[in-house]
Amino acid sequence: MKKIFLSLILIIPFFANATIWRISNRPGVIADFTQIEAALNSTTIGKIVNNDDTLHVEPTNVAYSGADIDKRVVIIGNGYFLGAMASKNNGLQFDTLSSLCSYFYIDSLGSGSTFIGLEFNDGLYNKYNGNNGADNITVTRCKLNQIYFTYALPAINNFITSGWNINKCYVSNVYAQDTKMHNLIFTNNIMTGGLDISNNSNLNCLVRNNVIRGAVETYNTYFSNNLLYFSTSSFVNTTVKNNLTTGNYLPSGNGNLNNQSDASVFVGITGNSMDGQWQLKATSPAIGAGETIGGVTPDCGAYGTADPYRKSGIPNVPTIYSLSVPGSIPSTATTMPITISTRSNN
Repeated sequence: MKKIFLSLILIIPFFANATIWRISNRPGVIADFTQIEAALNSTTIGKIVNNDDTLHVEPTNVAYSGADIDKRVVIIGNGYFLGAMASKNNGLQFDTLSSLCSYFYIDSLGSGSTFIGLEFNDGLYNKYNGNNGADNITVTRCKLNQIYFTYALPAINNFITSGWNINKCYVSNVYAQDTKMHNLIFTNNIMTGGLDISNNSNLNCLVRNNVIRGAVETYNTYFSNNLLYFSTSSFVNTTVKNNLTTGNYLPSGNGNLNNQSDASVFVGITGNSMDGQWQLKATSPAIGAGETIGGVTPDCGAYGTADPYRKSGIPNVPTIYSLSVPGSIPSTATTMPITISTRSNN
């Protein structure tokens, strides 16, 4: 694994003085920390996590405890839906466990943080800490049950959160009805539930090239190239263009298509993984049906555009997807043949 960590230093040059920390709760593994929360709270000399540090969270079958994200950090995991089962994607990682986390509470001190390739039992919570919530958060290639933008004790509604970028994630539900969302970017995600960004003080939100299987409520949003499955929606002060739905509620014109069946649009679950099922059929009406931007007309849905959804949320860092080590070697041997197969995953 040292080879991978050294490579990561090379691809994150903008954190020239940052430190990369190893997090593992697996028995017998020697790591810097066993929990994410312990890493962020450490006061041990020589083991203090600072702003702009990177935490590599190693795969596990026991979820890491919840953590308060109160520093600007990058946290990277192993991806999800990994393995040889029919519902998973085989051959992407040698270790097929995910970097399983419970939940993160993110307050304003964690603004600017990035989360990549993590799987959550629960999800992410934007935590009000007496000023505002966290801003400029990037969540990419993660699997989450929910992203909840209004979390405060005591409860406080209608605070402003700005600059979140949620991209290429597999997420059930996103709730932001009580938060003023400014400059939200929500692109190339697969949603098994609903999206609520209906606060009437929202500003400049973009929802593009997603698969959304639940109800959608938006305010002051640009909504395009999405593939939808639900019977109700609310688009207020929203531009709605080049979307497809199984229902009959999209506004007419602007490239929107109603009454499109799942069977005609997607490859389906048979022979495909949980996230692979949402790829487009060769004859799908969503192919080339997106909004033309810069002379390019993309497909609709999460796998459309030049930066599509990536199966299993494989992080955009070097990974080992195959490893061959002899079961034994002669006691007189001075060398040992090892075969490692790697890819960059950009």
